[in-house]
Amino acid sequence: MKWKNLKNKLAKRYKLVILSEHSFEEVWSYRLSLGNLIYSLIVISTLILVMGILLVIFTPLKQWIPDFPSPEIRESIINNSLRVDSLTSALKTHETYLTNVRKILVGDVTPNDLAENPISKSYRIDSIQERQYDSIIRSQVEYARTTTLLGNKSTKASLSLGQIQFFPPVRGVISNKFNNAEQHFGIDIVTKPETLVCATLSGTVINVGWTLEGGNVVQIQHENEIISVYKHNSKVLKKQGDYVYTGEPIAVVGNTGEYSTGPHLHFEIWYKGVPVDPAQYLNFN
Repeated sequence: MKWKNLKNKLAKRYKLVILSEHSFEEVWSYRLSLGNLIYSLIVISTLILVMGILLVIFTPLKQWIPDFPSPEIRESIINNSLRVDSLTSALKTHETYLTNVRKILVGDVTPNDLAENPISKSYRIDSIQERQYDSIIRSQVEYARTTTLLGNKSTKASLSLGQIQFFPPVRGVISNKFNNAEQHFGIDIVTKPETLVCATLSGTVINVGWTLEGGNVVQIQHENEIISVYKHNSKVLKKQGDYVYTGEPIAVVGNTGEYSTGPHLHFEIWYKGVPVDPAQYLNFN
């Protein structure tokens, strides 16, 4: 009974009339029911709501909504997150490096103490690189023959930097020289892509990792408080803790890292914690 009364009220029709104020003449009229009025209000409200939502989504008005960042802010947030991840990885690499250097300097290090770095990758040398490796071995034998004149291992430990015969890691052209003032602590050597990078002296690999600026990086601790650094490699052939010999391949020339503009090797020599110019001690031609 109540539903029937409500239905009758909604269906009951009314006439909306607009009259002239002076002559009371009917100017406009419209017949409607309560149900039609409610339905019309619902439709109009829905349209206004949809238009408001579309206006906010597709216009700059959305920037006025709290907690709704602009595209520039969202892009900045993403870039900052990537930088934080890279800095965290670089910080862990440097912490590992400093720990290994500290152990080596105090003489308390074994191969088991140096953790394997997942960045290092196995690499099969093809036939062309095998021939290159043969020439490296011949050069290494020549180097060993000349260095025998300098005496045994205890004698080499007392040599000054100028008396040590370094092995060039690659052959090529120096494109960027050593500049301590500009914090360019090494030299850039342009050579053919996929050229093998060789150890300049025998020593222990103390760090193999990735940095945002240097890409794939290898660091070797040698005798006489010497550390050599090799950056922008495309592949790394050794892992932390490996002992390498003079002239032994340790990486492949590449173009990794933000500071690299083409295939080349960035090579550094650090002596007693101070960077030195490798071009003063090696010939890369």
